[in-house]
Amino acid sequence: MDIWSSLLQSASISKATASRTILLLGGSPATQESFIQQIAASAGSGLYVVKGRTSQVANNFALGYVYFDVFDRDQEEIILRLNIYALSSIHESYASLLVDLFQRDSSILETLLVTILLDWEQPRRWIRDLAQYIKFLIEFVFKNLDQDICASGLKKCSQRYRQLASISFAEVSDLPNRSTEIDIPLGQGEYDAPLGVEMLVAVMNSERIDVLERQFGRKDDEFDFIQQFLRTVLLKHGAALVYLSSESKTLFPLLFYLVSPSLLSEHSRNILIEASKNIQPNVVDRDAVLIPSGWDSWSKILLIKEGFDVDGVSSGWSADVLRHDGDLEGIIEVYEDVVHAFRGPPGGTVGDDMLQKDVEIRSTNVQEFLRSQLAELNSIEVS
Repeated sequence: MDIWSSLLQSASISKATASRTILLLGGSPATQESFIQQIAASAGSGLYVVKGRTSQVANNFALGYVYFDVFDRDQEEIILRLNIYALSSIHESYASLLVDLFQRDSSILETLLVTILLDWEQPRRWIRDLAQYIKFLIEFVFKNLDQDICASGLKKCSQRYRQLASISFAEVSDLPNRSTEIDIPLGQGEYDAPLGVEMLVAVMNSERIDVLERQFGRKDDEFDFIQQFLRTVLLKHGAALVYLSSESKTLFPLLFYLVSPSLLSEHSRNILIEASKNIQPNVVDRDAVLIPSGWDSWSKILLIKEGFDVDGVSSGWSADVLRHDGDLEGIIEVYEDVVHAFRGPPGGTVGDDMLQKDVEIRSTNVQEFLRSQLAELNSIEVS
């Protein structure tokens, strides 16, 4: 009996489908659903097929869940399952749901990709929202987990980041063959505040950048400031960054790139090679910015525009967000003050340089409307 149990267990393990988990934070339920739908839409065609149950995303209350399966097109076998848990609002009571999830299976935390959604409809809220999501994870989730599990996740993530930072992006397809014991010196402000999980920030509706420029007069310098500030903060956590429009085709390849190096099968390596062709680093096309993990640095951030205070932003984030126990302030307010001064709607509201009457129509009292119409009718001569 023991022999059969052993054989069945070994067969089960050999046939087990590799799985990775994405925790989706931020955005509205509709924005999260759009992000999830875009995963399948950006899969394209080639060595793999992506299928999943995403027709109804139950994320209006607490913790939602959907999944995608990545199939080998030739073998018709499942290579990878992406489990996506969605939390559109953060509350201390929701943290227990995540703690329970991670404690039930410690391997989830070690391979977790935290994805935070921001939106070009409200650029002024980006840094404050990002700070709140990170503090939520640190103070209400990670602190309540078994610290041995957190330490193990931190070790694996740190080694993976150093793997990525040690090679050029063109060599990423060879990553599974490389040693995991890599200890390279990192640059200033680079990965000095690791969270112990992989992290991606996806900025939705990047087509709105053209609207902000044409209709509200925003300038390149303003968009550069936002990008530099965000990249400086994310560099501290080793996070990837992507701007997504409704036509973007980079989302699934980027997600697969972020979760696949620990998948050592030949299928996953071939898909990684194919996917990496579609996710080249991009800081020039302002509506299609893409910063893979391990690629960025202060020097690259300053290439966008000289004079940006990367040191001040990096140290300010550590002081005001990561070590601050009160209300968020300091460096976050610096960002909000600058973005608020932009011409046009800062974060979806009317800016100081625009008159309220240009964008708002006030309704007329019914009696006033009838009185004015009566006056006009009385002034008309009856022929």
